[in-house]
Amino acid sequence: FGSLGANAVAAMNHGAKDANCFHNTGEGGVSVHHSHGADVMWQIGTGYFGARNGEGRFSLDVVARKVEESDFIRCIEIKLSQGAKPGKGGILPGKKVTAEIAQARDIPIGQDCISPNAHSEFDTVDELIEWIEKIADRTGLPVGIKSAVGSLGFWETLAERMRARGEGPDFISIDGSEGGTGAAPLAFADHVSLPFKIGFARVYQVFQQAGVSHNVIWFGSGKLGFSDRAVVAFAMGCDAIQIARESMIAIGCIQAQKCHTDHCPAGIATQNRWLQAGLNVEDKAQRMARFVTSFRKELLSPVSYTHLTLPTKVLVGSGGGGGGGGGG
Repeated sequence: FGSLGANAVAAMNHGAKDANCFHNTGEGGVSVHHSHGADVMWQIGTGYFGARNGEGRFSLDVVARKVEESDFIRCIEIKLSQGAKPGKGGILPGKKVTAEIAQARDIPIGQDCISPNAHSEFDTVDELIEWIEKIADRTGLPVGIKSAVGSLGFWETLAERMRARGEGPDFISIDGSEGGTGAAPLAFADHVSLPFKIGFARVYQVFQQAGVSHNVIWFGSGKLGFSDRAVVAFAMGCDAIQIARESMIAIGCIQAQKCHTDHCPAGIATQNRWLQAGLNVEDKAQRMARFVTSFRKELLSPVSYTHLTLPTKVLVGSGGGGGGGGGG
């Protein structure tokens, strides 16, 4: 919320409820528009939006209070990076920071909202693990990480430390470079991070060799909203998948790539009330639900798949439309 408008988020949440799938908040924080009945995965990014104290620093007290107040939050995802613009932060232009968005993100009204390119709460893998455990202990929720894949050094260290400590993320979301946003620099979108199949295979093998691959739930993302690609992801070891781009298209995205301008012609990645009025929440929620339902049916229908036990719960999120920063 912020990169996406209120109607777009509400439509996704209603649709996710009807389709019985999770709704990922993206890094813009939890808002009232995420509270229409779907189970929610709260994503916390480098800006800690919605999880900040008065000085803009991460606050465990704020997180615990928000989880207690919002019983629809089922798990927390720490975003380390994303395939759409790995290694790059983001900017939500001040003209898109309305009073409602400022309240959801705990930021000043009308000022540019900066998403740093790195976290300030940890520097090492051990510090990351300790931070995850603190959040999990305080909230009682599963806590995982999301990341694109580049160098394997981080993953090798993480797997080794998880084996040694018996602690770490409850789930890991591997994002492929196929991830998209209309606000990403072309050089980053096209040339930074590995495609999903290569990145996931390398990371999963690292955890297999360390003997901890079965200690976490594996998520995959990056153009997996097609049944043929989803089957490959499950066969490679994914327990669930996240779908952003296809969910966006289901509610009307035409990929105009004007997310950062506040002039999205479909009324999705904009805070312009006139443009948002063109998005009928009830109609788009039905389209969202039909997409997920049809996707599941297509995924499970071929006779050749009947010997497989495939997960049937997918995750939709507001991550594909990175409207000027903050798309999860």
